[in-house]
Amino acid sequence: MSQLSAEKRAEYRAGAARRKVMAEERRQAHLARAQNVAVAAADLLYTAYGATKVVLFGSTAHPQRFHERSDVDLAAWGIGERAYVRAVADLNGLDSHLFVDLVRGEEAPPTLLERIKQEGQSL
Repeated sequence: MSQLSAEKRAEYRAGAARRKVMAEERRQAHLARAQNVAVAAADLLYTAYGATKVVLFGSTAHPQRFHERSDVDLAAWGIGERAYVRAVADLNGLDSHLFVDLVRGEEAPPTLLERIKQEGQSL
């Protein structure tokens, strides 16, 4: 088994460092995009669907937990049951690269409501 020269090892380390920086840049860009979608989604829920409250929770609300497969988790109050399905379709049409998960606050299980209350950000 041959050993790598010091020069080759340094080259590999530099490449790994570049890939790490690039991955973090992609993560930051995806986070910014998700945050923009969250704001646009909240605006849509308030104006088109009569939401009385919209809260962002999950990894988009907490950048340190955000990763490349993160989605946008929203809880909304005041949206009727029939309007909910249309709202979900409209929200997921905001950005083809991001899934928006919408929970009706009135129907959320108590454990999820507690999580939303603890970590959520009102929009």
